[in-house]
Amino acid sequence: MRIAVVVMVLPVLLIGCKSANSGSFTGAAVGATAGAVAGGVIGHQSGKKWQGALIGAAAGGTAGWVVGTELGKNTEPAAKTTPEYREAKSYFDEANRTENPREAIDLYDKAIELEPDLPELHNNKGLQYLKMGDETGARRCFEDALRVDPDYRPAAQNLERLAAS
Repeated sequence: MRIAVVVMVLPVLLIGCKSANSGSFTGAAVGATAGAVAGGVIGHQSGKKWQGALIGAAAGGTAGWVVGTELGKNTEPAAKTTPEYREAKSYFDEANRTENPREAIDLYDKAIELEPDLPELHNNKGLQYLKMGDETGARRCFEDALRVDPDYRPAAQNLERLAAS
């Protein structure tokens, strides 16, 4: 009986721990529930169902939160399934295959017209400018990438390398 109460009540209690990432919350709730059940079963073997369920819920909730966080990070936004994204990705892939920096820049420009909020497009365009020896053009592209996503580390690293040279 106590296990059933823990299994039903613990996910509700986790609402108070809900983070901004719903994947974390969902993972924690599922992990806590599964952990409570598994802990109860294990605890039953040792005659300590209640303690087993509680320990299982805590461990399962923690593991579930970690898994949920990772799942939340790896979920692609719906925008990445649009026709514009697919077309931009096609230009991106083609630009990455070409040996000609000027041609690659033109392809990145086409991709950026379709998906201006993808920092990797701006960053890779900047790398092409570097291949051509145009540090000013490269810097502008790296800065554009950081305007799109201030946490985009490759562009920040490229700007640091430019400043050091």
